[in-house]
Amino acid sequence: MMEVKFDWESLLEFEGSLSDSFPRLNRILLQNLERRIEQCQGINHDKSQKQVYTAEDLDRDVMHYDFFLDEFTTCTKCGLSLKRKLDYKPCCETFIEDSRVVSSNLEKSFLLLFINNPTNAINTLPNCTSFFFVRQGMPFQMRSIIWKRLLLLNHYESTPEGSRLVYENFQHSYNRDISRQIDKDISRTFPSITFFNDASTVENLSTILNVYANYDVELGYCQGLLFLVGVLYHHLEKDSELTFHALISIMETEPELHDIFTSNTMSVKLNEWKVQFMSILKKVDPELHDHLNKTVDPQVFLYQWWLSFLSSHTPDTVIVNKIMDLCIFEGWKVGLFKVSLGLLVANKPILLALGEEDEEVIYQHMLNEAKWGAVIKDVNYFFGETILSWDDLLFVSEVNKMPEQNLLAVKRAHSTHKRSGSSVINMFKNLSVNITRSRSDSDNSEHSFYTNSEPSSAVSNTSVFSRSHLRSDFNEAESLFSDMASNESVISGVSGKLLNEQFKYPVSSKEVYPKSSSDRSSSSSLEAKVQQENDHLKKLLREAYNALDESQENVLQLKSNIVQYIN
Repeated sequence: MMEVKFDWESLLEFEGSLSDSFPRLNRILLQNLERRIEQCQGINHDKSQKQVYTAEDLDRDVMHYDFFLDEFTTCTKCGLSLKRKLDYKPCCETFIEDSRVVSSNLEKSFLLLFINNPTNAINTLPNCTSFFFVRQGMPFQMRSIIWKRLLLLNHYESTPEGSRLVYENFQHSYNRDISRQIDKDISRTFPSITFFNDASTVENLSTILNVYANYDVELGYCQGLLFLVGVLYHHLEKDSELTFHALISIMETEPELHDIFTSNTMSVKLNEWKVQFMSILKKVDPELHDHLNKTVDPQVFLYQWWLSFLSSHTPDTVIVNKIMDLCIFEGWKVGLFKVSLGLLVANKPILLALGEEDEEVIYQHMLNEAKWGAVIKDVNYFFGETILSWDDLLFVSEVNKMPEQNLLAVKRAHSTHKRSGSSVINMFKNLSVNITRSRSDSDNSEHSFYTNSEPSSAVSNTSVFSRSHLRSDFNEAESLFSDMASNESVISGVSGKLLNEQFKYPVSSKEVYPKSSSDRSSSSSLEAKVQQENDHLKKLLREAYNALDESQENVLQLKSNIVQYIN
């Protein structure tokens, strides 16, 4: 095995210098690594698959990077996409030339250390990790391999066997309504990026999300997941199995993130997040906190930000990259909180200039690209200085966890605003569609509201996407992540119960009311068979997981049993 030498002396000296210049404990970074290690402990890895990453590999990846395939990287000066060389400006050419080399030998040494042993690099050099990957910003040519190393840790190039088993063997018996919704939403995720219009991309993203809906019946599918899965799939080089594993890993590592996308827990968890976030804002900027509480209900835009990973209505994909970088290294809840806090602080002059009579103007501003106006002028400063300027203790302290009575008090405090908090919650809850609910609701007579629906309309029109990319007859009031400020009459003038009915996940009349008793019997029998099949698969997979630490022969036999059962 080839040995890679690291300049430990220079790295440790730089680590000490960073510690003096930026006195941070890096508690969040290290805690996130601990969660990742704990989540990976029960997973086998094949040590023979470990490949040493050399200085020659690094030079090759940086120098020969194909800019034309990366639609998420833009020129840092003009913001132009680098996909079409004919459109380049002089600043684009300069940007590419400057990007073809690693900035220093010190950074090169750290990159080699991290790629070959990410846990050692973070534990030993947390300040260097934060500096090179967050404060300075990771080299975009290395984003794919850095994300892989952090997501896989000891697995290196290989997706864990357990995730591969699930991905291969759960590609069947998709829920029809969920599949339709996924197919409908894919084209509306980053619609200006041609990568997401490619037939293979559409097919693979659909498979990943359908398989995950089968795997995680409790969550099922929620539209905001596409912002995460789409970016993961792009930066993980179209590796469907690895993208699926990354989604599982993220949701299992951070149960709170999982809960905000799950219909049964969404309301409570989002409300908890809001209370904790507002507590942090009050410590950072009491004036802004009090002004927001007086003029608007912040959850109207905060929930939209969090459920779209702050990736809806962004003027530059570089922002999306940096949000994901931060969240992968520091955790998704903390990352979303930090960027949200930074956005509010950056927009403080505008927000303070608006009063109670401007409530809808504030919503309009915070729910559209305009909110990034102060950030886009210097994205690197926002993510490298503003975001990292707050003490980690703000985001991990138990002080921010408020008792239930305070949650209710905060909820009551906003009852006078035009936007009803409960109505907004109802709208977001109905973005989440799980298999259990869809099946059980199919026999519920309350769906008579949809008896005139055609089969093709058996998919919710409730959307997290911009209305400019929806069909012409789309109801603007149903687009949560579009111009919500224009929906005042819907949100403020309809009771929570009626609004919940309006956005209920539709089921076609043919599915709700079979034509005859024999049809109903056949449908029930089929559903029972599918349910029995899924239950049996779960049992087999649990056995497979338990046997992964045993001999290779047992693992292969269990895999063979699963394949035979499905076929």
